[in-house]
Amino acid sequence: MKTCSKPYRLSGMVRIVAFAVFLLQGLILHAQSGSPAVKYAKGFEIRKENGKTIVTVKNPWKEGAVMASYTLVQGKACENEISIPMDNIAVLSATQLNGIEKLNKLEAVTGISEAGYIQNEKVKELLLSGKIIELAAGGAYFTEKILKINPSAIFYSPYESSRPVPAALHTIPFIPYPDYMEPDPLGRAEWIKFTAAFLGKEKEADSIFKFIEREYLKLKKLAATVKERPSVFSGKYFNGQWFVAGGKSYIARLFEDAGAGYVFRYINKEAGIPLDFETVWTKARNAGFWRITGGFGANPSYKTIEAENYRYALFKAFKTHHILYCDPQTTAYFEKSPLTPHLILADFIKAFHPRLLPGYKPVYYKLLKR
Repeated sequence: MKTCSKPYRLSGMVRIVAFAVFLLQGLILHAQSGSPAVKYAKGFEIRKENGKTIVTVKNPWKEGAVMASYTLVQGKACENEISIPMDNIAVLSATQLNGIEKLNKLEAVTGISEAGYIQNEKVKELLLSGKIIELAAGGAYFTEKILKINPSAIFYSPYESSRPVPAALHTIPFIPYPDYMEPDPLGRAEWIKFTAAFLGKEKEADSIFKFIEREYLKLKKLAATVKERPSVFSGKYFNGQWFVAGGKSYIARLFEDAGAGYVFRYINKEAGIPLDFETVWTKARNAGFWRITGGFGANPSYKTIEAENYRYALFKAFKTHHILYCDPQTTAYFEKSPLTPHLILADFIKAFHPRLLPGYKPVYYKLLKR
């Protein structure tokens, strides 16, 4: 039986020897643990200490700050520890659900948020059967339902201005999952290792990620052989502004790895910035391609795009029918894409350099033909 003993002090030479042994044991445990190394993600760390797993979530809005840290142990947990594998969790991030399904652990999920927007078919079935229930929607927690199922933890997507957790839920660990803040496509996919640490599926996550990494790097290497790099821009005008992704953003890196030149790469930011239409027009009017995600339904056309704003027809990419469009509803893009950056990359390469992938059929982004 596990006991949670109190720490005791060592002194003199005994302390020095003990510390040396501790360091040696730590190196051995780290080498033998099988814990997957975090290679690309900047938002979390995983390390092994004395048979325990320490998971740290960094604050994406404050450099050097830690948002949360968790000590995971197999079996019985002491105070300030979490027993794994967890088998009763609430997941308020749809992107994380996709990873849990890939790890074959959907049975551990008992609650979700925004059930009406879920596109995962297996999760829909579990909702209908009552094995999973909706615990939050519209930015509000359903406190009574949460207390009734009493999840071991609630995974959520934090925002800089997140609403406070109700006092009645303070006994439940709220575990942040800011995967969307990762600017590196492989870094975002690597968050499956974070999820796996809590579910006892680290080896499986490592295997899944290695496949994603291998496919992505293979495609990136293929695109690096091109001699000409077409220009591309992204987004659309909305509510008086055009939100432009920064030159170090997730999508900018995908453009770069696909062998294209992002017209706003000079914006030295990972985050996006709002610009007026005229500024975007000046920089992007002669761009070879235009990427749009959603906003025009499942069957868009150049006619419907022009109907929203007649000035769209002035862009060269519009005139040459080089708009890359993704419908998030029919493709489940927002749920699936974080763990399939290699497919997004392949879609872009197919558009920018079709001869490189002659038999490939795009999954998310397709060139509009009409």
